[in-house]
Amino acid sequence: MTRAQGSVLVLLGLVLLLLWLVPEVPLLGFAAVLLALALHAGADPLARRTGLPEAAAVLLVALMVAAAVALAAWAAAGPLADQATQLADSLPKSLETLRGRIAGTAWGDWLLRQAEPGRLLSSGGAEGAAQAAARAAGSTLGGLGNLVLVVLLALYLAVRPRGYLSGLRSLFDPRLDGRVQETLAEAGHTLRGWLLGQAFAMVVAGTLTWLGLWALGVPLPGLLAAIIGLLNFIPVLGPVIGGVPAVLLAATQDPMLGLWVVGLIVAVQTVEGNFLTPMVQARTADLPPALLLLVQVLAGALFGLLGVALAAPLSALGLVLAKKAYVEGWLEREPP
Repeated sequence: MTRAQGSVLVLLGLVLLLLWLVPEVPLLGFAAVLLALALHAGADPLARRTGLPEAAAVLLVALMVAAAVALAAWAAAGPLADQATQLADSLPKSLETLRGRIAGTAWGDWLLRQAEPGRLLSSGGAEGAAQAAARAAGSTLGGLGNLVLVVLLALYLAVRPRGYLSGLRSLFDPRLDGRVQETLAEAGHTLRGWLLGQAFAMVVAGTLTWLGLWALGVPLPGLLAAIIGLLNFIPVLGPVIGGVPAVLLAATQDPMLGLWVVGLIVAVQTVEGNFLTPMVQARTADLPPALLLLVQVLAGALFGLLGVALAAPLSALGLVLAKKAYVEGWLEREPP
């Protein structure tokens, strides 16, 4: 084993040790890298056209994004809040209607037994409900803290990226400088391509789903489409999870309407996943669906919801590292 190969193995061991001891820390760091890449993707053309310093362009883009998000939230707060209230009122009634329809069948009785509160709350009763509420509150506060941390890290990384990249390159053997720089450039290109494809997928999926739900006459089409569009950030599994409220709400009105909504979601995801997004991600981050689903299941089992959310960009990064470091670097083979 050469010293260059040993330096790669040492760093790989440190990353694996961090993932074992404190998995949330490297995953949050990776989320910050994704956000920094997104900020830089907007800041680079702005700096070229206006002559602004790189750091000033990044901060200006960050302020513009924050202002756009605040404006969109203010504009949509009224309608979406009303629809969210209606959804919160409608779902329990819809579930009760669905319960009455499936009760009396063999599979329906079994499903209802599995969904009893006593089975869902390990402690049972009010104490179990209180503990569940406390855990939910703690998770929400922790999630907000993590979000602030990711935003701050992303700003630091985006303002001075070359300093951090130079520090990372210095951890490898000097003979690997060229290969490491090439690998980092390709990884950045791949992740930017993935981000562009997912942003495109979220907008397309949300818009098409809203139009379809509106045409089918499903209540609250705007809110339901927004949920599906946002969860489309998680490929494969996200739209399935996001489509559950829409299917439940439609099925309680009419079982056939529920089937139509399922067909709508499948059709939208088929068009978006097989035709539109691959055109955007072509030659950058067009991930094999089987590999992506396997990584999502594995990441979910190891790291929970955060692992599932970041499974796709981690897969894209892993493919680049496997090609550059293992296939070309270690095995010295030309990639297929």
